[in-house]
Amino acid sequence: MNVITVSRQYGAGGHEVARHLAEALGWELLDRELLHQAAAVEQVPDAELEPLDEKARSMTDRFRLHPPHQRYMHGLTEAVRQAAIRGRVVLVGRGARQLLGDVPHAFHLRLVAPLDWRVQRMALREGWSMEQAKARCQEVDRSRDRFMRYFFGAEALQPEQYDLVANTDRVPLDDVAACVLDLMQKEEANAPTSAGDRRVLTLSRQLGAGDTGFGLTLGLRLSLRVFDRELLEYEAVRLGVSEAELEQVDEQSPRLWQRLRSGSLHQRYFEALGQLMKELAERGNVLLVGRGGSRFLHDRAGAFHVRLVAERETRVRRVMEHRWLREEAARQLVAQSDEQRRRFHESYFGADWSSPLEYHLTINSGRLGPTAVDLVASAAARHWKRSESLPERGT
Repeated sequence: MNVITVSRQYGAGGHEVARHLAEALGWELLDRELLHQAAAVEQVPDAELEPLDEKARSMTDRFRLHPPHQRYMHGLTEAVRQAAIRGRVVLVGRGARQLLGDVPHAFHLRLVAPLDWRVQRMALREGWSMEQAKARCQEVDRSRDRFMRYFFGAEALQPEQYDLVANTDRVPLDDVAACVLDLMQKEEANAPTSAGDRRVLTLSRQLGAGDTGFGLTLGLRLSLRVFDRELLEYEAVRLGVSEAELEQVDEQSPRLWQRLRSGSLHQRYFEALGQLMKELAERGNVLLVGRGGSRFLHDRAGAFHVRLVAERETRVRRVMEHRWLREEAARQLVAQSDEQRRRFHESYFGADWSSPLEYHLTINSGRLGPTAVDLVASAAARHWKRSESLPERGT
């Protein structure tokens, strides 16, 4: 890989991480410089394109014969293309990831963080009041969101479009940069031995987003005991029911009458699952797969939360291969699984299963392949080392 694109929410640290990566790798950094190069391509002053930078076309411009955005996007596309040909470059924002398409030598990173965290960070950094910082964050968020949706479509901001989505409220900027550097430099990251029983990793996943051995491979790499189907077995014993019975409610959202009925299997399943997750986390050195682990252990400082995603076509192909299904059946199963897991998280936790803000990292295992394990191992090792000296979140 010799091209890195960095997409970012305002205040999430995109420029800082990009600068760190460029300096460490000795690569060219293009942030606002992309605007200058786009202007050079179009042979116009920078000031002519400045008001259009990361902005959607206005209603007035849409009816003009030669709208200024046409020149902006043409120049920007050419500037990004030329930078990618040169290689050894870090490109920040401006839809560079979408403009490059699926070139094989590029790594696509996106940084996100909750609005309140970004507001506080920018207020401290710029000396603004909290009200000023919030207004600025919301203004830039709206502008960039409209720009991306207008020119590249709503899917442009979906986690599946990127190799890695990092929540910088939970993962420090230095750690994000270090993990990407490890990947670029093909350094092997070893699990720490000093974190003791604080080592807990939860793995959420889309159906078909990772090969069937991903969890086991990661567990062996980090010397963690993996709990996936084992969680169901333990629960069945505790509740005094068969595994077959429990499978009927596993990661399923209850209907209204099932929620209201005291002592229903859905209610007992959820309560027993939460207790089991916390007990296993207390023992430590565990990897918990699915079943709301990231929510049950959301505020545990030693827990590291990862979600695996992949493009839908990749997932459908994997499901066809692993489950011996025809394409249409595989598509239906993928859609059904997504909806089931979404409703499970929404019903029990009031949480958005697909949001990168729910996790430390969202990793595109479809794009990264086996190196996704390296990335998770590197990031988890740094998190556990850092968390040794930190209190539990919220205390």
